Amino acid sequence: MSLNETIGINLDKLDFGDQKSIKVAFSHLVNLIESLYKDNIVLKEGNQRLKDEINRLKGEKGKPTFKLKTTAAKDTGAKEQQQKKKGRKQTKVDKITIDDTQVIKYEGPLPDDAEHKGYRDVPIQGLTIETNNILYRLERYYSASRGKIYEACLPDHINGGYDASIASWILFWYFHSRMSEEKIHQMLTDIGIQISAGHISNIIIKDNDDFHREKSDIIKAGLESTAYQHIDDTGARVNGTNQYFSVLCNDYYSAFFTNPKKDRLTIIAILSQIEEIPCLLNQYAIAFLRDRNLKSSLLKSLKGLSHKDAMPVEAFTKELERLLPELKPKQMTLILEAALIAGYQESNSSSQIQRLVCDDAKQFWYITLLRALCWIHEERHYTKLNPLFCYHQKLVADFRARIWEYYAELKKYKQNPSEQDKTRLSELFDEIFSTETGYDELDERIRLTREKKEHLLVVLDYPDTPLHNNPAELALRMYVIKRKISFGTRTEEGTKSWETFFTILDTCRKLGVNFRDYLYDRISQQYKMPSLASLITEAAT
Repeated sequence: MSLNETIGINLDKLDFGDQKSIKVAFSHLVNLIESLYKDNIVLKEGNQRLKDEINRLKGEKGKPTFKLKTTAAKDTGAKEQQQKKKGRKQTKVDKITIDDTQVIKYEGPLPDDAEHKGYRDVPIQGLTIETNNILYRLERYYSASRGKIYEACLPDHINGGYDASIASWILFWYFHSRMSEEKIHQMLTDIGIQISAGHISNIIIKDNDDFHREKSDIIKAGLESTAYQHIDDTGARVNGTNQYFSVLCNDYYSAFFTNPKKDRLTIIAILSQIEEIPCLLNQYAIAFLRDRNLKSSLLKSLKGLSHKDAMPVEAFTKELERLLPELKPKQMTLILEAALIAGYQESNSSSQIQRLVCDDAKQFWYITLLRALCWIHEERHYTKLNPLFCYHQKLVADFRARIWEYYAELKKYKQNPSEQDKTRLSELFDEIFSTETGYDELDERIRLTREKKEHLLVVLDYPDTPLHNNPAELALRMYVIKRKISFGTRTEEGTKSWETFFTILDTCRKLGVNFRDYLYDRISQQYKMPSLASLITEAAT
């Protein structure tokens, strides 16, 4: 390719006396340099990865990576967080729970006119970690006539020689404090508890049916608590294989799920939370398939199924195989997606999600009636622009500042919505994201954002819709840290345990419930604390 073709102008016909022509040519050349600069960075990074892999194969280490710190507050999208409200500082004394009180008398000499003026309180914090081993003496009786021994029973919460406090602390340390099983075993042994590593593992992953049922109750209450839900996912390791760890949440709860895939069928199963989603080929499903460019001959053959009532997945699949025996796997998956989406949207479940707050990953598309995109994710695309020239760097910085100014306007609208502001903000969006800067990469990024207007501005019609997906990202962060420490799970029981206890842990955090106390209350079967599901319902209403 010649230079003329690369920059899109004909240098032979260029009038160098015309400043406008020179400006156009210079703009093309600068964008060409930016493109070459970007390609060069990509090649260098790829070359370094290959070198690192070669070193690892030789038993050596690759080049370490260091993340650069950013000094601009707007680079993190958290400018408002730095402007904390100034108020009366709450003293530490107000937060300390007093377990014991000791009065210290004044022992020095006092003048004759000294009057008693009460006491000055000085709270001193302390911590005691010690065993609380109890010897239970079970009363026994023997009946000679029946040849039988009658003996008192141990409390129900005692399991295998350990009471509820041991089990609750093990679960607390493992999930909340992210300690490994080895460290928990070492700590308990040092304190004086005689327990095996195997028993610690059993406490974490076995006989937790009550907690699993509680997770189901949390999800049900959480889905009914708001008309919108957040969703996100991250990578997971299960028995050495790559899977996906997903979170479904709002301000009152978080629920976690592990699946081999993160396709649309998986997301439908997570959102629906029913054992059998009905398959339905209605007008929406047919339109969905037509938009996905399914062959017209196949669409014609599917019309016979469009008049039938909803049916289970297995029956629907068999009907498809009978009707279209030569259907390819990708086509089968596409039709199944359409039928399940239609079945989910037509269901009358009270927990049906109307609005899904998420990033722009394709597995989240089309399932719910509305899909609200995260503004933080969208702005993050602009931070990835890495221009070479200072002028282009300023263009990017200035445009990002405009995005955050617009974001602040949306936040104000949420607090006090009006039809006038709704129209103004919609028009302002068009104005901002129709900008042409002359920097090709930035202009392309602006165009892509403009195409997402419908999903970025769901908040204008539904002001309670969040502007970002941070709750889901924050919920996944604790799992990511735990994954780095424990390298994932190895069994189905362990995976289910992680899902359940992370659900309870993060829901406790959002509701202001002490996680360790809640574990102890449930394991000891005291049930003095209200269920998390009831607290979610109470908080939402």
